[in-house]
Amino acid sequence: MNAPDTANPLDRGHRRLYRRIGAAASAVLVVAAAVAAARNPAIADSVGRALRGPQWDALAALVASIVAVQVLTSGVFWLLTRRHGQVGVLEMNALVAASTLANYVPMQAGSIGRLAYLRAVNGIPVRASLVVILQAMAATAVAIGTVGAVALAISAPDAPWWPVLAVPAVWLPLAIEPKWRTFALVMVLRTAEVLAWAVHAWAAFRLSGWPIEPKTAVGAALVASAANLVPFVGNGLGVREWAVALAAPLLGGYERDAGLAAELTGRAIDVLVAVPLGLVAMGILLRRVAANARTHG
Repeated sequence: MNAPDTANPLDRGHRRLYRRIGAAASAVLVVAAAVAAARNPAIADSVGRALRGPQWDALAALVASIVAVQVLTSGVFWLLTRRHGQVGVLEMNALVAASTLANYVPMQAGSIGRLAYLRAVNGIPVRASLVVILQAMAATAVAIGTVGAVALAISAPDAPWWPVLAVPAVWLPLAIEPKWRTFALVMVLRTAEVLAWAVHAWAAFRLSGWPIEPKTAVGAALVASAANLVPFVGNGLGVREWAVALAAPLLGGYERDAGLAAELTGRAIDVLVAVPLGLVAMGILLRRVAANARTHG
């Protein structure tokens, strides 16, 4: 006799409902963030001045950080996935780029599409891909904790900020031992990704007309990375903006509405970069799907 539907709160039907709720909540949060930032005259004036005279070095740093996050994320998923089946490095980069773009569509279409592609083209079971996602999320949590511990140690006003850049190297000694190598390399990449988010935060704040210190950028990156872990919300949309904004009293160096403006600025550039990367990636993947169909047709 089949168990009642309520026996499993995480079955397919419930997951679909949660994704719909997540998409609706994301839209509400983004609109609320835009309204809150626009209603603050000082922030609106700061953003207006930044738009009239943009900091091109900040824009370049922001774009570079977005690409870096894409490559580092792809590296993490490639390392974790290759134990379950054969997948190429460039292929995984295309999958992550395509899923990042598609995740801006409600229902997290990108994540679902990536699982389906790996099953159809690479023969990797969906269950294995779900395990990889959970492992990647766990690695992010550990990376946040590691970078956060160092950030806390250097939080004194007169302490230098640059030691945080050496955190990824902490994991390298583990790579000497074969059984720990994958874990160590994943952690190197994930920790570097948190630092890439720090560059993202620094550049987004500067581009929006509210410069912050490197230490503050690291704190914002920790908050943003944690917000990206929220399930059923594609790319942390809406959650990341408010998380960084509400962390202002804790991190210092900016106001709540400045955090909203900066994150909205960063999000706009995220999308502008994700569109061409994602479209090119989708074209590559569609050709691979077609070739696979011809081979096994």
